[in-house]
Amino acid sequence: MEVADLRARKSENGPSSKSLVAAMLDPEFYPKPPPAVTHRETHISHLFFAGDVVYKIKKPVQFSFLDFSTLANRRYYIEQELRLNGRLAPSVYLGVVPIGFDGARWELDSSSKPAEYALVMRRLPEKRFLKFLLETNQVTPEMMEKLAKLIAEFHASAKIPENLSPTGYLAIVEKYWNENLVDLEPFAGQADRDRMNEIKAFGADFLRSNRELLAQRVSQGRVRDVHGDLHAEHICFAPEGIEIFDCIEFSPELRCCDVASEIAFLGMDLAVRGGRELMEIFVAEYLKRANDSDLRKLLPFYACYRALVRAKVHALRLGRWNDETARYFRFAARVIWEPMKPFMVLVCGLTGSGKSTISRELACRLDVPLINSDVVRKQIAKAGQQIVPFNEGIYSPSMTEKTYATMAYEAEQQVAKGQGVVLDATFSGRAQRQAIIEFAKRYGAPVAVIHCAAAEATIERRLKERAAAATDVSDGRWEIYLAQKAQSEPLADIPLNLRLELQTDAPLEELANACEKFLRSRWAQFAKRPESFAPEKG
Repeated sequence: MEVADLRARKSENGPSSKSLVAAMLDPEFYPKPPPAVTHRETHISHLFFAGDVVYKIKKPVQFSFLDFSTLANRRYYIEQELRLNGRLAPSVYLGVVPIGFDGARWELDSSSKPAEYALVMRRLPEKRFLKFLLETNQVTPEMMEKLAKLIAEFHASAKIPENLSPTGYLAIVEKYWNENLVDLEPFAGQADRDRMNEIKAFGADFLRSNRELLAQRVSQGRVRDVHGDLHAEHICFAPEGIEIFDCIEFSPELRCCDVASEIAFLGMDLAVRGGRELMEIFVAEYLKRANDSDLRKLLPFYACYRALVRAKVHALRLGRWNDETARYFRFAARVIWEPMKPFMVLVCGLTGSGKSTISRELACRLDVPLINSDVVRKQIAKAGQQIVPFNEGIYSPSMTEKTYATMAYEAEQQVAKGQGVVLDATFSGRAQRQAIIEFAKRYGAPVAVIHCAAAEATIERRLKERAAAATDVSDGRWEIYLAQKAQSEPLADIPLNLRLELQTDAPLEELANACEKFLRSRWAQFAKRPESFAPEKG
């Protein structure tokens, strides 16, 4: 679909929406004029906050996923919105009122022929919205447990769609997965399109590999008429209790989904907003009540899909790629690594080789913990910056041994939990590398090594800049680099299929993309032939 197809269209030969917006901004437009009217616009609606009441009108727009282009459609969907939101926010939605136009001015609840319709709602306290509570660190585990309980009860009582076949549902899921990517692609730059191709491949593979499971979900009654747009902006911890509002009214296909998709939506939004631990609490509490053993297997796909939905919505709202679009898109790109866990990535190289910069970027992209040798070493020693000769002080062989042993222990904890991990260290000794690879084998986790290097002139410049800034945790200096180089053992013990030789003089984006491509290839190879990841003996 072209970008032009995603733009709003004017209503059919009626008065302009612009003049209605102007009228509704006037306090005198309302039966109880407020001191002022606040206006908020989304990609499909206008909302007017008039005192303790909110009026909502739908834009005369048509997108691939909805059609509000006619007055009849807008009226129908506003009435649907009133009815459907009565399930989770019955005291919030008050009614629908017509808006008349006499050729000169607009009038609310007019006796003249309606030219528009408004949904009337009770205004909720914005400082009790989940979005605001997350931003201000006010959300507690108990609140997430209550929310999970409410949603589990809602899902249990939600209607099962009639006449929905497993084949029909599979077609709907595939349709909207592909449609999201098509709608979002025109807004993306080249770098994001490269990552979008990886997301496309992930989705296609998931849908191909899990057709039977997705079909079973329909037969098991796991596909229900639920909320459909469950994210932090639509949940309010109001004084009277939790209010969940603004469900999808314009598309039964989008609203009637697998309950796993709904849980993934809110879980994704919590994680994107910095609430990863809260997400885990929410999902765990929901699972206690839902008795859904397959839900976790489905979460990565649905979380990726829902992140793309939010990215698209923000792009449509502003008509361009923007910070919010990028934030949700980055999550979509990260979550595709979930099914590949547990795994381990060793990023190694001499001081100044760029390994820590690569490690930080990879840990972020893969959404896994980063274990850095400099941080671990100084935690053990309870020390700060140290300027000592090579192999002395906190860099003595005994301290180095303790550092690598601690890194291995911390990495093992992550792998044992089914997580991934990135380790950032010189790994200049064969024994250091083999110890990590051996325990990864015990857990059946794939491991890969990224060996960083750069031109010596680049390394010397980096080390001088680092020393001048005095802000880096590393104590690496040029003389340390030369000593490490003289003593490091070649990586001949690491099979070529486990190792990427990375010249780090290139831009970070290019380097990180190359690392991701390498890791995807290695994990796919491991899935087919685990024995190919055994380290060489000797």
